[in-house]
Amino acid sequence: MIMIIQKQISDTIIYTDLDGTLLDHNTYSFEPALEMLRWFKNAHIPLIIVTSKTKDEVLGLQKLLHINYPFIVENGAGIITPGADEYATISMGFEYEKVRSCFENYAKRISMRGFYDMSVEEVAKHTSLPIDQAPHAKARLFTEPFILENSDDFATLKSMAEDDGLQVIKGGRFYHLITKGQDKARAIQALTQRYEELYNKSFKTVALGDSFNDLTMLQSVDTPVLIPHPDGSYMPCDIPKLVKAPFPGPKGWNSALKKIFDVK
Repeated sequence: MIMIIQKQISDTIIYTDLDGTLLDHNTYSFEPALEMLRWFKNAHIPLIIVTSKTKDEVLGLQKLLHINYPFIVENGAGIITPGADEYATISMGFEYEKVRSCFENYAKRISMRGFYDMSVEEVAKHTSLPIDQAPHAKARLFTEPFILENSDDFATLKSMAEDDGLQVIKGGRFYHLITKGQDKARAIQALTQRYEELYNKSFKTVALGDSFNDLTMLQSVDTPVLIPHPDGSYMPCDIPKLVKAPFPGPKGWNSALKKIFDVK
């Protein structure tokens, strides 16, 4: 696993979901979180993106955020780490070709459409992404996001997926077909262990998320932060020491972290 060694680094790692968490659900803006984003940069605290998005999407976002840390893509399916000249990809599940082949078999029985089936224009419409960013969302390495036409088919689909060593999870916007046992928690545990080996010290962990595909991630860290949905409601969960952000999206992200780190 290639990783850039920083001369200065704190003893805390921040793991964050994107859509509806660091990024506004509708606009994808992170502007309300700029205060704490700058604070983390000055404090040398690694900000690790953990998302259902693809490698290409996160690379573009990291440029906007001015960070170059490792990141976790496609709901924990892969860990991407930067080196001096290249990025290394660590697979935590099946490759995309197998997942997509199974998806096509399920689609013969169940009405469902994945990103592969959609045009760039359709992906842009369903994700509210700008048209020039939609191709990056289609560039899958491990998993398939999809729309399930009838939610009553979920149980049948779940059963078929399990027979193939896969599972179906529900994110903020889409369902996702992923490798069974793959989740964000497993990936962040592997990455935290790598940080501890590289720096020969223990790290405290903070994670922020808003939906069911963030649940195991929130359960696995020292300080879990739950971001409310755009309507102000929270995902049902019972996690010890759970911090509930007071606002949706990046505004709540900024506010909760400001309190946790006692930033005046």
